[in-house]
Amino acid sequence: GIATGNVVWQDTSANLTIRSTRLDYRDTDGYIKASGGLRGRPLLISLLDGDSLYVTADTLSSLRTDSLAGDSSRLLIAYHDVRILGPDLQALSDSLSYNTLDSNFVLYRDPIIWSDTTQFTADTIRMRLRNEQLDRIYLDRNGFILNSPDEVYFNQIKGKNIVARFDSNELRRMDVTGNAEAVYYALDEAGAYIGVNKTACSAMRFYFGNNEIEGILFLDAPSGKLDPMNMADHQALRLEGPEWQNKIRPRTLEMLFGPPPRSPARPAAEPVLSAPTDEAAAPPGPPEEPDSAPSLQKKSEE
Repeated sequence: GIATGNVVWQDTSANLTIRSTRLDYRDTDGYIKASGGLRGRPLLISLLDGDSLYVTADTLSSLRTDSLAGDSSRLLIAYHDVRILGPDLQALSDSLSYNTLDSNFVLYRDPIIWSDTTQFTADTIRMRLRNEQLDRIYLDRNGFILNSPDEVYFNQIKGKNIVARFDSNELRRMDVTGNAEAVYYALDEAGAYIGVNKTACSAMRFYFGNNEIEGILFLDAPSGKLDPMNMADHQALRLEGPEWQNKIRPRTLEMLFGPPPRSPARPAAEPVLSAPTDEAAAPPGPPEEPDSAPSLQKKSEE
């Protein structure tokens, strides 16, 4: 069937609401396709931990993924020009999938996620929620992270794959595997910069507190040194990767409906809805350890 006008579709068991001006639907498998809305963009509202997460795109579609699980198990696809606004994170990508059964988001084609003072980019980004809060961010291939408390000096973390771990929606730990590189600015107890270190090794682990690096564990013999601030060439220390893109970060509902914040990097076909597979399984990483930093000093694991 087709519904037009000020359409509101709701799945109360999955805490999902879609607002659009056109909704194509099919009762047999719960399929829906929403298009049109404010400035031609449908809006998805998902209630997570008592707060609303807003998602807009050119098109939103969904279907039930497992009839045994009932209406609460759905696969949602958003495409193109996806924009996300939440109280603890914001994001952009070309397309997105969300499975309500395991609370996994997957962002495709030039995705960017911002959380507080940190920016995450990769070829593909996966977000995992636990108890309706951000639990993990997986940066699959060409992971790159920028972190800055003042937008003057930027900690930079780069690797083939990166797993960021959160607690109460705050970044706590980060595991970097494969050609790991980092540029980080050391602070004294008063929060003043004392130097900058550029390090490379096969794998690293970072511990965070108050969105700042508190400790570093090198899982292989690192190469690098600490330079005093007045002797460092900060421009030369920049790693190859995306720039800090805070200007296009969606901070208000209005920014979800305005002109595209960036030009699409390459054309993309309309995604096909299908049941999820095991391809979204997390890549292997370093062994599990407590998320708290063992020390405020950097360490190398023998």
